[in-house]
Amino acid sequence: MEDWQAIAAEVAGALGDVGYVATLSRMTKTGTQYEWDGPSDTETETFPVSVVEDDTSVRYSRDDAGTLIPRNVRVLMVAANGEAPRMGDTITLADGPQEITRVVALQPGGTALLYEVEIAA
Repeated sequence: MEDWQAIAAEVAGALGDVGYVATLSRMTKTGTQYEWDGPSDTETETFPVSVVEDDTSVRYSRDDAGTLIPRNVRVLMVAANGEAPRMGDTITLADGPQEITRVVALQPGGTALLYEVEIAA
């Protein structure tokens, strides 16, 4: 049986060696649960993450009529040794903050080894 935790640590180490540290930011609401209960505040949490920029790819989605619409995305590999990125989070790279539009975990055996993250190109 594979030791996926040890493999995840090796992958994180390798990404740290060839990549750089970026900042993952997440906005969370605090205070009231519903609008009619009054205003709620937002709080920003930040997490350091190891990142390797993979490439720029073309992804396709369909509009309401079924027509394929191409969009260019930048693909990042993010180590799975800290906070897991989520869609809607912001990742601050050398060229500024970018919104995460897609996250796919590479997780054989149920343990995340790394995250493939897409941001707008």
